[in-house]
Formats: sequence, C-alpha cells, structure tokens
Amino acid sequence: MSKTKARPWRSILLLFVVLAMVAGACGDDEPTDTTAAPTTTAAATTTAAPTTTAAPATTAAPTTTAAPTTTMAPLSEATVRWAGFGGMAELLFFITEDQGFFEQQGLEVERIELGGGVDLFTALASGSVAFTQLGTQHGIRSVSNGLDFRGIYGFSHGPNEFGVISPEAAAAAGITNDSTLAAKFEALRGLKIGTGRPGSTTTTLAIGAMEQRGIDTETEVELVPLGRGSALLPAFQAREIDAFFWIPPETQIAGAEEGSVLIDFRELDELAQVNWAGYMTTDSYIIEHPDTVLAFLRAVLSAREWALANEDAAFEIAKGRFPDLDEAVVRQSFQIDYDSLKPSILWSDVGFEQARYIFDLGQEEPSTTLMSAVVTNELVVQAANELGIAVG
Repeated sequence: MSKTKARPWRSILLLFVVLAMVAGACGDDEPTDTTAAPTTTAAATTTAAPTTTAAPATTAAPTTTAAPTTTMAPLSEATVRWAGFGGMAELLFFITEDQGFFEQQGLEVERIELGGGVDLFTALASGSVAFTQLGTQHGIRSVSNGLDFRGIYGFSHGPNEFGVISPEAAAAAGITNDSTLAAKFEALRGLKIGTGRPGSTTTTLAIGAMEQRGIDTETEVELVPLGRGSALLPAFQAREIDAFFWIPPETQIAGAEEGSVLIDFRELDELAQVNWAGYMTTDSYIIEHPDTVLAFLRAVLSAREWALANEDAAFEIAKGRFPDLDEAVVRQSFQIDYDSLKPSILWSDVGFEQARYIFDLGQEEPSTTLMSAVVTNELVVQAANELGIAVG
C-alpha cells in the first residue's frame, strides 16, 4: 500500500489542497460532486500536465522526448496498485509499464496478478487496489449491489474470449476450424468443459452462449469450474476436460494442437459492438485523488497512441512478457488484443446494452442500472484533450 495510505492526516491535507485548487479553477462549481461530473474534481491537474507537449505516438523512445516528471506537481497519491489477471488482455498495461508512461505522469504502479474477474472485482471492492481492468458486466453488478465502481476507460470492441475443443472431441463430432459457429457449439454436447469461476465474464458468457443455442448446461454438458487459465490449459492438455473457455494466450496454445477447434466469441452476433471491458476505479477514489486518476488515464492513452504507431515494437513487448511461448502463438494472441486497441476508447449506448446482456444472462430479473451510474467518458476525454489525442 502506498505511503499516503499509511498517513491518513497527510492524505486529508493533500485532499484539501486539491479541492482548494479545483474551487479556484471552477468558481462556484461544487468540487466534490460524486455522480454528475467527476471530471470537475480533476480540473486542477490540467495545469500540471507537461506531457501535452510530448508526442509519444511519433517516436519509438517516448521516455526520452516527454517532459521530465520532475517539473510536474506532486500527485495526491503517486504510488498506486493495479490488479490484473495476466494473459494478453493486459497488453495495453504492459506497454504503458514497459515504455515508462506511468513514470512520465509521476506514477509508481505496483502490479499484482489475480486469478480472474471475480478476484479483481473483490480487490477493487475491498480498496486493496486503486485500478483494475474488468468486464463491463462487473461494473453493472457492483452498482446494482450498492458499490461505487466507476469505469473510466472503455474498450469498444467485441469479446476476446475463445472456446477450445480437443482434437478427439472435434473428430467425433466431425468439425474443423472451418465449420460453422453453430456446428462448433453443437459439438459441445456431452463434453466435460472447463470454465473460470462462477460469475466471471467468461463463464457467464460461455454458459449463456450455449443456452442461447439450445444446450442445457445443467444436463447436456459437465461444467468444471477450474478458475483460471493456468489450471484450464494443463487440464485440457492432460484430457481431464474435453474443452474449455478462456482468453489468449492459453486458448491459442491449446488451439495450436493439431485437430483442436477454436470457438471465436467475436463471431457472436449478439456481441458485435459490445463494450467488453474497461479500466475501473471507484467514485470515492476519483473524489480523493482526481489528479492521480487523470495521470493514470494520460499514461494509458499515451501508450495506446505509441502502440498504434509502433506495432512491431509493441509486439516485442508482448513477446518479452511471454518468453516461453512459441512465437506463432504469441503473434496470434498479440494480434487479437492489439486490434482491440484500435476502436473508440469510449463506452457507447449500444456497447453498454450488449454488456448488460451478458450480465442479465446470470440474473433472474433484467438489470435496470443506468449506464451513467456505472461508467463515465468524461475523465478519459479530459485526459485525451490534455494530451491532444483524438478519442473517436
């Protein structure tokens, strides 16, 4: 935990300083509005963002061209914790960390790795981390349960989840990778299928996708909740399970075995524009540390711009994170998540409603939680404007 967390009086003093700055910048605006416009609490940091003069997207060495962090005003909380669950889904975080964009913004970020979305949800709810990456449906769940999760940076793309069917099961069903999506799902009947933890986005969607296609997941398949990729892949390779659902690179490793068949969730019509996941914090953290939140967003936005201009270098970072994997597997896994960086970084009404569809798959009653209660685009737009980065 950061030093500011260890000294509550110091955090309170810093909070008063930040709020005073906001009050001076915003006139009669209410500086601690917790719901309507959290960005008003962060306006004070706009004068302390020398990175607006940097152009990381046009250089392969952004850490040498950006304004020195020594010229920046100290953040109210400069040492923060991030929770991730490994895999290529953390590609943008890896790039931000490896290329020094956090340091440019005056941040020291400690990364901890957990098993999956349910664990990340718990970590953020407990306050043990300041930021994490979660499926949008977890944000809906949190607000529906009275928690103050807030999505601050959206991924506007389809899901990067996959199912993998063993060569033996695929051969018995007479399917290949060229078979239709319907045929692949039909091949799952009667199989022992590994999943993540109950309630995780991957598990919820896998069960929902099977049920939507007429498979009774209580009687026609055997679900084995192994929890995470590091358990699912070995179980699949040992044929303790016939199929499993997870994310790259584990699914691409399994799919590389001759005769294995992949189910690509990006082909699901019901999720064509889904806001699959996003970076999340809490409303209370935004109120306490608006400058830190904006610094975090400026860092990841700068990393995205750099990555889109330097694909080969971004791939080398991915390779460095998975040094023991076959390069072809890394390349396939990288491309899936790299391509997902390209669309808009904003949540949309359609994308959010498709995320609500995932959430509702595990509920008895449909959710009525509003998008405005779960996510905000205002903070990331503010950070992008400070950097001169387009958000479309």
